[in-house]
Amino acid sequence: MLLKHKQSLRHYWELMRELAVNDFKLKYNSSALGYVWSLLRPLALFLVLYLVFSVFLRIGGGQTNYQFYLLLGIICWTFFADTTLVAMQSIVNKGGLVKKVYVPKMIIVVAASLTSLMTFFLNLAVFFIFVFIFRAPLNWHLIFFPLYILELYIFSLGLSLILSALYVSLRDLSHIWEIILQVLFYVTPIIYPLNIIPEKYHQIIFLNPLAQIIQSMRFASVNQWATISSFSVYAFLITGLVFVLGVYIFRRRSPYFSEKI
Repeated sequence: MLLKHKQSLRHYWELMRELAVNDFKLKYNSSALGYVWSLLRPLALFLVLYLVFSVFLRIGGGQTNYQFYLLLGIICWTFFADTTLVAMQSIVNKGGLVKKVYVPKMIIVVAASLTSLMTFFLNLAVFFIFVFIFRAPLNWHLIFFPLYILELYIFSLGLSLILSALYVSLRDLSHIWEIILQVLFYVTPIIYPLNIIPEKYHQIIFLNPLAQIIQSMRFASVNQWATISSFSVYAFLITGLVFVLGVYIFRRRSPYFSEKI
């Protein structure tokens, strides 16, 4: 019995990995520049925002390594936005697979998130290449960087499970979520250094787990001055709660997916 269970887990893992790799290849094989397009988007956004906020408005110009602060924030945000948008529609987009073959439907959402994670890792590699080229000082907090990546992934996956479960019945959710993402982009300290915001508002900002996670990743890499809330444990708790809630909602609604796709 245990051997059969292990074989099933191995089979589902291989299926999930194959779905993720195939989606990754399909995403880039049809274009001439391939992965470069996924890199150009955050880089183009970075260049525009850096010119506007650092060079023209002088918002981040006085901060050490502001360019890395901004670039890392954009890379993390791009991963979060792409993961939730793509994974939200993954069940509907894979409707033929859902109807014809029995697979745990959660695998489809996880595979979609892993595709975004692969691009995220490539973008992070480019980020650290820039860090080494321009000799930005790293600090010992870098050992916690993988932990914050995991936290960001789990938070994104938890939201993706909720969104994908709801999207099957509510197709307008994609438009609603795009509007929410626009709002989140500006209330999360991605563009602006948090130290320009009065300290009394920091705890309110850090109620947003994304703000806490992105600030922690900055602090753990090249920005020792990046502000981290003493209540960072709340981000871990909220992340865990979102993930558990996502699994619960997805499992409750997944038996009815085939009827509504």
